Amino acid sequence: MWAIELKPKTFKEFRGNRKAIDLMTRWAHNFKNERYKALILIGPTGSGKTTAAEILAKELNFNIVETNASDMRSKKELKSFFGHALQQQSLFFKGKLVLLDEIDGISGQYDRGAPGEIADIIKTSKHPVVMTATEENTNAVKALKKSAKMIKFEKLDIDELCDTLKNVCEKKGIKIEEKALKIISRNADGDLRAAINDLQSLNSKDKTIGTDAAKTIGFRDFERKTKDTLSIIFKTSNCRIAKESIDNSEKDLDEMSEWIRENLPRQYGKNEDIADGYNMLSRADIFRGRITGQQYYRYMVYQSADISCGVATAKTEKYNKAQDFRFPTKIAILGRTKFTRGKEKTTLKNIGDALHCSRKVARQYLPMLRMIKTKSPETYAKISEELKIDL
Repeated sequence: MWAIELKPKTFKEFRGNRKAIDLMTRWAHNFKNERYKALILIGPTGSGKTTAAEILAKELNFNIVETNASDMRSKKELKSFFGHALQQQSLFFKGKLVLLDEIDGISGQYDRGAPGEIADIIKTSKHPVVMTATEENTNAVKALKKSAKMIKFEKLDIDELCDTLKNVCEKKGIKIEEKALKIISRNADGDLRAAINDLQSLNSKDKTIGTDAAKTIGFRDFERKTKDTLSIIFKTSNCRIAKESIDNSEKDLDEMSEWIRENLPRQYGKNEDIADGYNMLSRADIFRGRITGQQYYRYMVYQSADISCGVATAKTEKYNKAQDFRFPTKIAILGRTKFTRGKEKTTLKNIGDALHCSRKVARQYLPMLRMIKTKSPETYAKISEELKIDL
C-alpha cells in the first residue's frame, strides 16, 4: 500500500496541520513543566493524528507503546494497559511515549468509568501520553479532556492534497492530468490516506491517469458514523463492541452488510479470515431471506450478530490496513442505473397492460422488440405507439 510505504517519517515531510504539530512539539519538549501529561488529538480520519504521534516519538528518540481502544475488552484491560505502559522501564533507559488510538471507541456499560480511571492514571504520568479521536462529543473524550490538552487536526484542503499527490506521482513515475489530480483530491474530502489509495487504485500499466479514470472514484459522502462502524468491526475482536457499533449505526442492516461485503477483502489479510468473514455474511443473508419470506423479524437479532460479531471474530490476527473504505459497488450500480431501471419498469408495465400479462412474462418480449427496433424501425414505431413504450 502506497499510503503505508510513503507515510511521512519526519515532521518536515508531514503535510498540513502545522499549528497542531507545533503545539505537539512544544508540549513534548516542555513535558516536565506542562500542566497536562497527556494530549488528545481530535480530527477527521486521514488528517495525520496517529502518524504525527509516531513521528513525535521518533524525533524525541522515544520508544512508542501503542494500542487501539476498540481492542480493549473491558475497563480492567484498558486500565491494565495504561498501568503497564506507564510503569514499565523502557529498553536501554530511553524515553517512552504511550499512544492510545481512537479513544472515542470506549463505550458501553462494561467500560463505564474507564475514562475517569484513565484520567487519574495520566495525571501523575512520568511519560507523555497521546490519545486520538475523531469525535469530540463522545463520553470518553468529554471525561478525559479535563486531564489532557486538546489539539485539533483539520482535514487537508484540496491544494495540500494536490501537492502531496504530485509528489507521489513523481516518486512512482506516474503521468497524471492536472484535472484528474483535482478530482481525486476533491473526492477524498480532506482524507490524505484515501486520496493516495485512490491514486494507487487508478494507476494503470502505462503509468498514466486521465480525467475520465479519476471520475470513476465516487465522492466520500457517507456518514462519519458509518466509517467509524466499519473501523470498529474490522479492528476489534470483541463481540460486544462490534454488536454495539452495528446497533448504533445510522445505516440499516442490509446497507451495512453491503459496506462490509465490499471492504472485507481490503481489511483482512489471510484468505482463511476473508472466507470466514464472507461465511458470516452468507449466514446473515440466510436470516434476511427468512425475515422476508416468513415476516418473522426476531431473526434480525441473528442477522445483526452475524454481520457484526461474526465478521469481527472471523479474523485470527489484528490487521493494520489503511482505513480507506470503498463505497459498495452494488449500491453504486443501483444508483447509476436508477433511471434506466425506472424506465424499464414503466415499459414492462405498459407491455403487461396491453398484452394482459405479468411483468415477468413481458420481459421476455424485450429482446424481440429491440431486434425489431434495429431491423425495422417503421414496424417498431407502430408497435411502440400501440404499446406506449420507448426502448
